[in-house]
Amino acid sequence: MYRQIVTLSLLGGGVAAAQSSCIVDCMYGSGCWSGYSVQNPSACNVQPELCRIQCEGKSKAGWGAIAYSKVDKISGWSFEVTDKASAENLALRFCVRQGGKKCVVETSFNHLCGSLAADGDIVGWGTAGDKSAAQQRAIAECTHAGGKKCAIEAWACSAPSSDGGTHTPTAPPAPKAIAWGAIAYSAADMGAGWSQGKPDRATAEKEAMAACGQRGKSCVLYTAFNKQCGVLAADGKVTGVGIAADFRAAMQKATDECKRAGGARCVPHIAFCSN
Repeated sequence: MYRQIVTLSLLGGGVAAAQSSCIVDCMYGSGCWSGYSVQNPSACNVQPELCRIQCEGKSKAGWGAIAYSKVDKISGWSFEVTDKASAENLALRFCVRQGGKKCVVETSFNHLCGSLAADGDIVGWGTAGDKSAAQQRAIAECTHAGGKKCAIEAWACSAPSSDGGTHTPTAPPAPKAIAWGAIAYSAADMGAGWSQGKPDRATAEKEAMAACGQRGKSCVLYTAFNKQCGVLAADGKVTGVGIAADFRAAMQKATDECKRAGGARCVPHIAFCSN
C-alpha cells in the first residue's frame, strides 16, 4: 500500500496557530476531507487524532523517521523533529495509532528524505537528498535482500529544499456556478458526513446526512453552502462551523466559533470546498 507523505506545515499563542495549520494540511493530504472517509469511515474517524500526534514535534529541525509493521503493511512517520529519539518515538506512535501490530523503526534521518519498500517480510529502506533517490535506494535494498515485487510503502522528507520532499497542498480549484455542499455531524460519537459539488441544496443535505448516518448515532445537519468552503471544528461535543470562499478563512472561522463555544482544543474534523 503506497502512502504518500505531504507536508504538515505545522495548537497555544503562535504555537497553537501553527499546529492548527499543520493539522489542516495533514487532514487535507490524508484524503479525509475530499470524500475518502465516505468509503473508509473507520480510518478517517481517527485521522484528526493521528494528525495531532504527527504535528506535535513539528519544527524547523531536521530529524525524521519511518516505522513499519510487516504483518499488516502499516507505516508511521515523522519529519522536521528536533532530535532523533523524538522522531523515532513519533513515527512509532503514528504507526501504532494507524493499527500497526508490530511496528518497528526501520530508519531515521537528518535533513534528508527517507523511504521504505517491502515485499512481504522483506524490507528495504533508503535515505537521500530527495524523494526520488531515497525511493530508488529503498527499492534496490529490498530487491538485494531477495524481494521480487518490492513496492514503496512509505516516504517522508525532512529536508525542506529537497525535490518533491515536502509539499503544501494546492489551493482548491475555482468553484462552479452551482456546487452545493453540506456538513452533518454527530457530536456524541464524532460521526461525520458531508457532500460536495451537488446540483441543489436538498441533494447536498440529504447525502451529507446519509453519509453521517453510516457512522454516527445522533447526526445533525450543521450547514449547507454553494460555491464555498466549509469547515467543522470540534473539541469533544463542542463544535464550530465556518463558511468562506477561502479554505483557510473557513478553517479559522470554524476554530474561532468552536473556542467561543467553550472548546479548549478545537481541531478541524471536516473541511472541504464544494466546487
